[in-house]
Amino acid sequence: MRAEHETHDGLASVPLHAPEPGELLVAWRRAPFPVDWDRAFGRTGQLHLEVGFGDGRFTARRARDEPDGRFVGLEVSNVSVQRSLARLRRDGVENVRLLKLGAEFASRHLFARAALASVTVNFPDPWPKERHREHRLLRPAYFATLAARLERGGEVRLATDHLDYLAFARESATADGRYTLLDVEPPPAVFETKYATKWKGQGKPLYYQVFRLDRPAASALTPLERHPTMPHAFLTGTLPTTPAPRLEKLVVPYGDGHVIVHEALRAVDDAERWVFRATVDEPDLVQQVLVVAQRREGGELIVRLERFGDPLVTPTARGAVHAVTTWLADVVGLQVGARNY
Repeated sequence: MRAEHETHDGLASVPLHAPEPGELLVAWRRAPFPVDWDRAFGRTGQLHLEVGFGDGRFTARRARDEPDGRFVGLEVSNVSVQRSLARLRRDGVENVRLLKLGAEFASRHLFARAALASVTVNFPDPWPKERHREHRLLRPAYFATLAARLERGGEVRLATDHLDYLAFARESATADGRYTLLDVEPPPAVFETKYATKWKGQGKPLYYQVFRLDRPAASALTPLERHPTMPHAFLTGTLPTTPAPRLEKLVVPYGDGHVIVHEALRAVDDAERWVFRATVDEPDLVQQVLVVAQRREGGELIVRLERFGDPLVTPTARGAVHAVTTWLADVVGLQVGARNY
């Protein structure tokens, strides 16, 4: 376990570090972007991404069938992650790494240019309603991202039971102009996944499509900027006890996104400790964070981003401290000293 480091102002800082080779579940929040996948796997080889691995049966089978390959699986469900981890450990599969993370953020920030040989998307949410089509994964923006992450000749492989989604993905890839659509026979394991078995049992037709990248993107995508220490500010004055000012919802533009401060809660056992609940919304990433305002032992008031939840300290996340600091100055009347964000 790595020790935290103290900065000049006494605030803890945790250095970024590459995943250890034995970690099946990658602690991506602490890893430098893009992730050093050679270190994470302990070897080189073709790198394959699977989006939404479900219970992991397809992932594990493919990894066993292709022992020289390296497979990264993404899933947002805690239950699916735990089930898949149990399956990999039970079956002794060592060439898979799992992440609890969405596809768009992971694809943009966790992989270097031309790092991927393939991206598999098995039975994605079809978002069937017309007004929800913008939520579909295989839309033009995602194909553009993958054009900067796939190697030349790399493939996006789609399995779906939804004909309209298949048509939508084809249109998106064609509109991008860098992909060739290939009609090929799917590997048998594709239609033996949990959802494929369910749909086949209901008599639904299943579809398979491969999109081959012929012209990689000309420019690389910029990785997410992160700060090594927690943002904070120092203030003078006294936090009020009773009555406390009411905080109306704040929406503050900052960085490439905006911060929404929802509420302020005073600690029951400490009148000079307030906790603010906020949402940090920026491209490809939404975080729920806590900002704490409290008096320190030296007597000064500090506003800081709480370590709870292990937030990514992005430029917009630093804006959460800015929003709370500004509110405390403008509404509560505290005097702002140093701003370290």
